Amino acid sequence: MPQSTLPTRTIRLILIVLALCSGVVYIAQTIEESRERWEETIKGFESADQANPPPQNAILFVGSSSIVFWRSLAADMAPLTVINRGFGGSQMFELNMYRDRIVTPYKPRAVLVYEGDNDVAAGKQAHEILAEYEDFVAHLQAKLPATDVYFIAVKPSIRRAHLWSTMMEVNQGLQAIANTHEHVRFLDTATPMLQNDGTVNPALLVSDELHMNAAGYDVWTSVLRPVLMKAYGESMPE
Repeated sequence: MPQSTLPTRTIRLILIVLALCSGVVYIAQTIEESRERWEETIKGFESADQANPPPQNAILFVGSSSIVFWRSLAADMAPLTVINRGFGGSQMFELNMYRDRIVTPYKPRAVLVYEGDNDVAAGKQAHEILAEYEDFVAHLQAKLPATDVYFIAVKPSIRRAHLWSTMMEVNQGLQAIANTHEHVRFLDTATPMLQNDGTVNPALLVSDELHMNAAGYDVWTSVLRPVLMKAYGESMPE
């Protein structure tokens, strides 16, 4: 007796459903892993805020380790009032997970975002990362329509030089997002870090060839501070 076989179209449909289900499971696992990784850090921010409430209408810096390691941020941006809520190793989707705990509660005058670096290193494509940025903007403009958003360019580094083309694509996409949204601006901190041959200046990085040293942060400050001072220098909280 001949064995019955499923039509090719049915097999394809089953494979598509299985792939979609696998994708949902993977995303759920990724979100759960992120919660396990960052929950204590986020709770630490919340505990610090309860003990010493930060001022509203300040300028908020959020993102990955380049924000975390900016130890001189307050001094570099003085007299502007700033809040640092970086959590090292984070990706943009993780910032979106916690935005209603470490962004919107502060009712900031402006938010400066640095993500994308670890996203690209994790193998994500530029369009995936940019979709997360778009989601962040849409959410923030719904919750805090008067808050300005500044995207800090994904930085070049020696360790991730092989990923620079994708990072440049992300930066170009961030500029495009800024061009199509009010209260959104892209700040190119990456180009000043490059040498004439298009490679990153190694004098701006620490020994791990990934993170910045004081000279690197000086470059960022030279780009960011004038913009922020012009926009908010006369209207910051005491």
